[in-house]
Amino acid sequence: MSSQHTLQLGLASPGDAPHANDEDLVLYALQFLPDDQAAGLADHVEHCDRCRNELALAQGDLAVCAFASDLQLPSGLARQRLRTQVTRENHPVLHSPPALAAFGRNGSILAPPEDTLPKRSLAFTLLGWLGWIVAAGLAAVAATLYQGEITQRARLSVQTSDLTRLTADAAHNIPILDALNDPNAMRMVLTTKPPAKPQPLGRVTYNPSNGSLIFLVDDLDPLETGKVYELWLLPTDGRSPIAAALFHPDNQGNASVILPTLPTGVAAKGFAVSIEDDGGTQTPTPPFVLASS
Repeated sequence: MSSQHTLQLGLASPGDAPHANDEDLVLYALQFLPDDQAAGLADHVEHCDRCRNELALAQGDLAVCAFASDLQLPSGLARQRLRTQVTRENHPVLHSPPALAAFGRNGSILAPPEDTLPKRSLAFTLLGWLGWIVAAGLAAVAATLYQGEITQRARLSVQTSDLTRLTADAAHNIPILDALNDPNAMRMVLTTKPPAKPQPLGRVTYNPSNGSLIFLVDDLDPLETGKVYELWLLPTDGRSPIAAALFHPDNQGNASVILPTLPTGVAAKGFAVSIEDDGGTQTPTPPFVLASS
């Protein structure tokens, strides 16, 4: 017999039309038949009620097996190796159906009938593959569950650490809040000491060629009644100071002298301010309260 596996047709009884081999129906349901053989069997099943019913029973058994466990499909290489092995199998035209043909019949899908002799056949090979597929599926599920448990434990550890830190922070902050809200506590505001009284500051703008003078002063002390401030020009040639103007500061100690009448052409080495009696004088009374350096 050729090593090429062909679609096997058995005779149910003399005079009956040939039917598809039971094992081929199971292989067709598992999608393990080569494409050319699967096409021939599909054409036969379309016109044969008996084979169509047997194929439906086999597909139903396989569906029950699939729902009973989380199956993982083998890799493409493994499926190709299994198809090659199926192709190499030889099936006599007339023989007792192997254990694999029990799909859709009275026999168990996991064990052959008691009157069937155990032998290493394609049925056992396929059942072995199904066992490995189921085991692989269970292993994948177990690995997923284990990884999920590890992830949950890590999250729980982080949450526990955060809760511990927040609890410690709350325990530390409670005494602080109690101290801030204590109605019997004293409350004070601290500031720097008042700054020393600002010193008077005068600014002069003078042009000797035309005798124009502008004098501005800040923070002068208030004067006694009958007293006045007098501004003096101090010539560079050593002459006596020249009276420039009389003035009184306002309540803030500010005052100004704008363009008083002065002789022209007098070079000044500086200016000074003295306190005099009302009406002023032609000779300053020491000491000067302000003087240019």
